[in-house]
Amino acid sequence: MSSFDSTDCRIARCTDRMSDYPQQLITLSRLAYHIQKRTQDRINAALKKYGLTTVSYTVLMVLYGSESETQRASELGEACSEKPANMTRICDELSEKGWIQRRNSEEDRRSVIISLTRSGRALIEKASPEYWAVLERSYAGMSATALKDQERVLRRQLANLDDPS
Repeated sequence: MSSFDSTDCRIARCTDRMSDYPQQLITLSRLAYHIQKRTQDRINAALKKYGLTTVSYTVLMVLYGSESETQRASELGEACSEKPANMTRICDELSEKGWIQRRNSEEDRRSVIISLTRSGRALIEKASPEYWAVLERSYAGMSATALKDQERVLRRQLANLDDPS
């Protein structure tokens, strides 16, 4: 029995009750949600021993992958898909732990610059293999071609949602 069976049953009932119900699209959407939720739960469990969550890990990784390991706060929030209030809270926690450093921009004092610290970099390098292990488990048994196909489909779906029309 799959953990998705009860969702399949509900989708089938809705299909029976509504003639124009887009069963396949609903199924794909719900599967994506279930996969994302389970992945996030497993990643959060793996990162907990480091004092991280998926969101705080993402903030550190965005900084790690940025030029000079530094970003403006507004750019960091956009890259992490987080609202300013949540970014402030997350950055407060990361700053208190010594993993990031904040300073005002010299060009625009209203702008905050956030940088990864040495200890933040060391933490990311230590915790990342456990994050990757969850992803590897999620994609186990999929061929390189299947992974490329899935990436292509997901990029197309994202482009569809990014299109303002």
